[in-house]
Amino acid sequence: MPRCKEDQGYTLIELSIIIILIGVILLFALPKLDNIRDMGLRSAARGLAGTIQSLFDESILKKEPYQMVFDISEKSYSIVETGISEESSEVIETTKRRVNLPDKTFIKDIVTPIDGKVTEGRIVIRFYPDGFVDKNVIHLSNGKKDYTLVTTPLTGKVKVMEGYIEISEEE
Repeated sequence: MPRCKEDQGYTLIELSIIIILIGVILLFALPKLDNIRDMGLRSAARGLAGTIQSLFDESILKKEPYQMVFDISEKSYSIVETGISEESSEVIETTKRRVNLPDKTFIKDIVTPIDGKVTEGRIVIRFYPDGFVDKNVIHLSNGKKDYTLVTTPLTGKVKVMEGYIEISEEE
């Protein structure tokens, strides 16, 4: 039987079912979007930990001192090779690489025994050729989630922990 012009369109029941289906789909999809954002933060934390550990090893292997210069406001860090000029005996610093943190990932603060807790500006972590790195605690965040990175001075190993964890001087 042909439909009239007045019968064209959707019924209230059909619209309700469509809205419920969209709601169920969003219920399962939205938590996945948060996980994607958290993966960027987790990846940045693990990447930074790997960089610290490899720089520690490289400093020992090449018998050269290195520095990681963190620019908290720029959300970046640079790897700097330091050396002494043979002609003038001056200290030469050569930037090997600069790394920007992923979008929406930032350094909340960096804690060292010498500088204390630094929340803005620049801070330097030094790697010595005799197998030592300045003790440091780095807190990364994306606004919702935090990661704490703790560097062991004698081994260069970095422990990555979920959450903002205060580390005392004794630990």
